[in-house]
Amino acid sequence: MKPSLHAVIYPLLLGTTVFLTACESKWEKMSDDELAAKNAECYTIDDPAAAMIQVCKNYKRECERRRSQGIYVC
Repeated sequence: MKPSLHAVIYPLLLGTTVFLTACESKWEKMSDDELAAKNAECYTIDDPAAAMIQVCKNYKRECERRRSQGIYVC
């Protein structure tokens, strides 16, 4: 008998969610000073490449996450 799609997808999604929430991102490991410097550097780039735009979005997201915890570094 073939398992249903739900029986396969649900455990896979649950496992992935648990794995991703348990992992600390490299952005979270970054020191406050380094994050602030790299975030400030993003504002000096005149014509960033697509990859750099994404990196800068990640810095901004981490700044916002820390700000929500009362850590105002950038």
